[in-house]
Amino acid sequence: MKTNKSSKDNFSDAFPVIRFDYNKRLIGSNLTALPLLSSWNWRKGSKIPSAVWNSYPEWEKALNDQSPSGCKVIFGELNIWFDVVPFPEAGYIGIYGYHVESLVTKDVPEKLRMAA
Repeated sequence: MKTNKSSKDNFSDAFPVIRFDYNKRLIGSNLTALPLLSSWNWRKGSKIPSAVWNSYPEWEKALNDQSPSGCKVIFGELNIWFDVVPFPEAGYIGIYGYHVESLVTKDVPEKLRMAA
């Protein structure tokens, strides 16, 4: 019999979800985030590559000011908008994708499925 495991760490959203701790180490992601993380050469347990960190000052603002913000990531032919939300009590910053737009075509859902 197959059972469904439900937990806060089990991301099933179609949008990328990334979490890093206050030491800038990747602590979690969902499957949709894997192509993006791979392109950044960022793996679970490793620090954010400096080129990536320097590209998104919103992440540093969330880390230092504990204030939520947003950012846009260009990934291949896609624009991906993220909410950047600090959770100081839990010890991490969450980056939650909420909108994806194709730079070239209207096949965004299919591109996300193929990337995951």
